[in-house]
Amino acid sequence: MIQQDTIQALNDSTTAIPDSLAKLDSIARVDSLKAIADSLKALARIPKGFLGIPHPSLPQTEWWVFLVLLILFFLLVFSISRSGGLIAETAKTFFQVKERSSIFSKATVNDFRLRILLTIFSAGVLSLYAYLVIFNPVNPFSIKTYSYFLLITGLYLGIKSLLIDLLGFVFLTPPSLKMAKDSYFNIISFLGVILFPLLILQIYVPDKLYNSIGIIGLVACLSGCILVIIKLFQIFYHKIVASFYILLYLCTLEILPLVILYQVYKLIV
Repeated sequence: MIQQDTIQALNDSTTAIPDSLAKLDSIARVDSLKAIADSLKALARIPKGFLGIPHPSLPQTEWWVFLVLLILFFLLVFSISRSGGLIAETAKTFFQVKERSSIFSKATVNDFRLRILLTIFSAGVLSLYAYLVIFNPVNPFSIKTYSYFLLITGLYLGIKSLLIDLLGFVFLTPPSLKMAKDSYFNIISFLGVILFPLLILQIYVPDKLYNSIGIIGLVACLSGCILVIIKLFQIFYHKIVASFYILLYLCTLEILPLVILYQVYKLIV
């Protein structure tokens, strides 16, 4: 015979079964909601549309190139506005030798600072132009590499100035030394002024004109080298034997340093 307590226990267990089933049902619902939420999050992470092609790093797409060109432009405008008379007088002396300045010269003491500004401007233009010529599209067109180019160009011009001073103190008179040094850096400055618009065109014009502008820039560089040779003969050629020393100077202090500078540029790139 079933005891009263046993009947009561069966009743309790019977009433507990629906509660446990309800709890299991709620747990299953929670798990299903979590699974749905996870699937929605996964769907949200899936990229939509087509994957684009990364834009290549080219001179015309880099922000710092425009900034450098803008700084060089303001530097050029400032130099020309403050030294218009100096530039005109310098252009007249490219094909003549003048050991003494005219009493009507417009040059002032501040012209030395303006020459320095023009030299800095030319160093920036020549560095960017050289980087543009040697640039390999496989690598990014970076401001770090341009900084190396600018540093190497500045060191080259500084060493060049020291060598001219050293040779001048040993072999030249002070007037000849001053003419030689001024003529060299004037030619460098004018070369930078001529290459600046060509540099802008070579960066931002269509590709079909790239080669034509590059040829014009090459002609400008060759013209600068020819001007250096002309000034050397104008200043130092007095006897036929002097031509030998001039050619020796050109090979050791003009051509060879340019070859070394070009090789250093290629190592940087």
